[in-house]
Amino acid sequence: MEYLHYIYEFISNPILDVLMGLAGLILVSGIFLLYQMALAKAFCAKMTDIEVFGFKYSRNSAGKWEYRGHRVKLAFSGVSAIDIENHPEIDGDKMIQKDKSHMLATSLLTTITGLGISAGCIIRSFTIYYAFPASVVFLTGFWVLLFTVGRLILVLSTMTKIYSKNSLGSYQMRAISLLRSGVPYEKLDLKSVRELNLKKVWETERKMYFPVYFQYIDACGFYDRMPEAVDDVERILNAAAVSKADIGVYMNLIYYYSYHRPTPSAAKEYYHRIINDVEKDTDPNTMRIRGFYELNCFGDPVKARELSMKALEGLDTVSIPVEREYERKCIAKLNNAIDNFNHV
Repeated sequence: MEYLHYIYEFISNPILDVLMGLAGLILVSGIFLLYQMALAKAFCAKMTDIEVFGFKYSRNSAGKWEYRGHRVKLAFSGVSAIDIENHPEIDGDKMIQKDKSHMLATSLLTTITGLGISAGCIIRSFTIYYAFPASVVFLTGFWVLLFTVGRLILVLSTMTKIYSKNSLGSYQMRAISLLRSGVPYEKLDLKSVRELNLKKVWETERKMYFPVYFQYIDACGFYDRMPEAVDDVERILNAAAVSKADIGVYMNLIYYYSYHRPTPSAAKEYYHRIINDVEKDTDPNTMRIRGFYELNCFGDPVKARELSMKALEGLDTVSIPVEREYERKCIAKLNNAIDNFNHV
């Protein structure tokens, strides 16, 4: 009884609880990332971003990993995407199914592994003589169990929401599927979030849909729709926390405030929120957006021309023909703006 009393005291210690809670979070997130990476190729996917204790690395257009800065984060995480370049035969429906299967397999294997570790730790804790190590092992098992079950519930609920027929995430995925199958922007007939009139829309869904919808209205010349789309997404942005979904939003907002509605102060604010990602990204769309930014926010046509040339040189790296044609037209707009700027 005295032994159990000591274990209870250690388990009730808030400092030990916090420390072992962090250990459980790190362990479960690391297991999930390892399975995500190991299974990516089997599901025709590739890792595009990895974060290790807040140190972020992204794969550039050449396939090489680049350091993208650091933020406070005590866990592991990664982002994967279907490898279109090596699997051009995958159509939209297969792409969605592969992505779902990859996340489901990763989650199930993480759950099995986590439950095994948890059971082993909890059983083992009752065979350790000394109270302190017994408490450490017991709490490790407890927190691993909690984070394993919690992560599984989160993944399943997120997948259910995104892939349901009446969600913004599903609507966005279908739009991307059509683009990758060769349907031009002009034929998509996309609606704003307000027009879709969905019962519930998650903030992450809004952020992921914004770049697709914004490029659609830009490609089609529906410039009168831009203020509404921008206002809708700006209301949910948080400068203190920048996720993968936020980066796509910020890139298009920099473009909007550097070209469609030149507002240097707004463009500079958004630029500096993702400065590490922007300045290390060599993709054509980033070069093109930076060109507008240098031209209209700093009045530097020479730098803008340099970035325009880099964007044009890398145009062939854009694997989706519809997006490649969109970028070509945007680069032409940039060159025209540079020419007119020089004649002012």
